[in-house]
Amino acid sequence: MTHANPTPPGVRRLYPVPVPEPADGDTLATRAADQVTRARLWLPPADPAVFDCYLGRLAVQLDPHTEADPIGVMVSLLAAAGVHLGPGPHLQLGYERHPLLVWPLVIGETGRGKKGTAYNAAKALLSQADTEFVASNVQSGLSSGEGLAAVFASDPDSGKGRARLLPEGDCRLLAYEPEWAAVMARMKREGNTLSATLRAAWEGGNLSTLNVDARVARRAHVGILAHITPKEFKAKVSASDMAGGTYNRFLPIAVAQSKFLYIPTVPDPALLVDLGASLADRLRHGARFGPVGLSQAGTAQWSHIYLEFSDHPEEDSSHVAEFISRAAPQCLRIAAIYAALDRTDQISPNHLTAAAALVRYAIASAAAVLQPSDVLRKLAAFIAQAGPDGRTREDIRSGCFQRNITADNVAALLDKLVTAGQITRAERRSPSGRGRPAEVFAANPPDLRG
Repeated sequence: MTHANPTPPGVRRLYPVPVPEPADGDTLATRAADQVTRARLWLPPADPAVFDCYLGRLAVQLDPHTEADPIGVMVSLLAAAGVHLGPGPHLQLGYERHPLLVWPLVIGETGRGKKGTAYNAAKALLSQADTEFVASNVQSGLSSGEGLAAVFASDPDSGKGRARLLPEGDCRLLAYEPEWAAVMARMKREGNTLSATLRAAWEGGNLSTLNVDARVARRAHVGILAHITPKEFKAKVSASDMAGGTYNRFLPIAVAQSKFLYIPTVPDPALLVDLGASLADRLRHGARFGPVGLSQAGTAQWSHIYLEFSDHPEEDSSHVAEFISRAAPQCLRIAAIYAALDRTDQISPNHLTAAAALVRYAIASAAAVLQPSDVLRKLAAFIAQAGPDGRTREDIRSGCFQRNITADNVAALLDKLVTAGQITRAERRSPSGRGRPAEVFAANPPDLRG
């Protein structure tokens, strides 16, 4: 039996592609908001004080034109600003000289984290402020300690015939590493000295190597802006990595998509020009400073913050404790950058407040990655799935936990999510208006901070 209209040999049969029914604007907006909410469920809450600084205000002004997390944009600018200021401005803490270098480790899911999107937003502004710096001083490809030292080496054979990576006489390097997992893998190779060299780079100055492949590099000002996913970091980092002291030099920052922009609008060119000019002027002014210190009021506030960030229980041997063991100097470095960009060499209480809020967020980010609460994540996701209607306690106990958890435990979990700012508690009356109103919990919309 033959079929009518057989498909000729070698010809692919084409089938109609089903086209989904068009959705109305409200439906699309609801679906988009739900996706963003789910993407941001794992993030710790951020104190609005994080953005109470010059760089924070820049990030907020860039926010309407990007899906990136504003905090991701801000820390990208922070890393670049610390490098751009150069080795002149610094903190003198007793016998220790701290360069104004901050190394954000931006942690977000693939696709939904929008890590690269955050960098691109920051890069657009940095390019307006200093095109040459972005073209010449921002590089990628960390691989070995000798390779990093060679970038700054003064011996004539260090280049081995290759063109100099940085402009002549310039010791500023921002290593942008969008695939930090690959760098971590290189550091684990036997004989690789990158980890040790990075520890020296965080202190600033001398990166000279005294091995067979010796390099004389007495002046270096290295910043790092690294990207990684939560799963990659948790899978690749080891206890020895933490104890070795490399990762407590990084500032872990959890990020996720902040909004849906089907076709992002192009920012007004005049806005970028104005913001870029402002940033360039502040960077030039701040680079002239030498020591940056605390004002009298700043000293009084710092005594409280220092105690807070130095209080690590002896029994806490977790990876998180190792990660945040340098929280105090990180806070001062950030506050000093904020002061320099405000054209002053005196760190004020405002600078410390914003810096401390960012460090607290970094500590919470480390905990969210290394010690995630699966139960809280499950509960937050269950509540978010209900949309604005929310869930009652009974819905939660029966639908999320199949009544295998006590009412008191449910209440404790809900209190944690409310305190963290992830859900809101409200009351809803029955349609008849009779009886006691039901207590309902709904996921908070994403905080766009802009």
